Amino acid sequence: MAMGRKHWRFIRTELQSLLAADSPIKTDTQLLAKILVPMSQVTMHVPVTIGDYTDFYASKEHATNVGTMFRGRENALNPNWLHIPIGYHGRASSIVVSGTSIRRPKGQLKAPDAEAPVFAASRKVDFELEMAFVVGTGNQLGEPISIGEAEEHIFGVVLMNDWSARDIQAWEYVPLGPFLGKSFGTSISPWIVTLDALEPFRCSGPEQVIGAILILESDSIGVHS
Repeated sequence: MAMGRKHWRFIRTELQSLLAADSPIKTDTQLLAKILVPMSQVTMHVPVTIGDYTDFYASKEHATNVGTMFRGRENALNPNWLHIPIGYHGRASSIVVSGTSIRRPKGQLKAPDAEAPVFAASRKVDFELEMAFVVGTGNQLGEPISIGEAEEHIFGVVLMNDWSARDIQAWEYVPLGPFLGKSFGTSISPWIVTLDALEPFRCSGPEQVIGAILILESDSIGVHS
C-alpha cells in the first residue's frame, strides 16, 4: 500500500490475470493447492496496520440526526458543517475486525434532570454503518494534499461500524467532542475494495450548498486558513 497507485494497479492486474478462467495455473493442481486456501480454514484479521484515523460527518442527514439527538431539532446542524469537514480523531488501538465482540463500556452518565453524573454501564450503545477510506501513501508533516491528488493516496475502502455510547458521549462531548463515548470499539471489514474496482460504479453525489468562505492570508506565517 505504501508503494503507490502504479504498483497497486500492476498487482491487481497480475492477480486478475492469474485467476482468470483461461489462466494456465487453473490446470496446475499442485500449485493451486499451495496458493489457494479454503475459506473454512481462514482466520480474518484487520487488513492493515492503522496508525491513526479520523471519523467525519460526511452526510448532512446523519449530521442532522445526531445533532437533533444532542441539541434538539432547531439547533441540529452546526453552521460550520456547511463550510468545513467536521470530524474527530478516534482511537486506532480499538479498531477490530468485523465479528469481534464489543464490550459495553462504562463511564459517567448524566440524565437531563439529574443534579450530578453517575458512573455506570452505558444504556445507549449505538452503531453506525459507515465507509472507511484506507490511505496507502502518506505525506510529509506540514505538506498538504490537494483534493485533486486525493485518489493517488487512497488505496481503497472498507465497511465500518462506528460504535458509540450515546449517553457517555452526550455528557462529555462539550466542549471538545467525542472521547470515551467513541473509543471503546470500531469494527471494520477484513476486505479492502480498491478504488479501481469501484470505478465502473462511480456516480455523481448530491449537490452541495455552501455559504460564503472567507480566505485569510498571513504573510508572517505563510499559510492560508
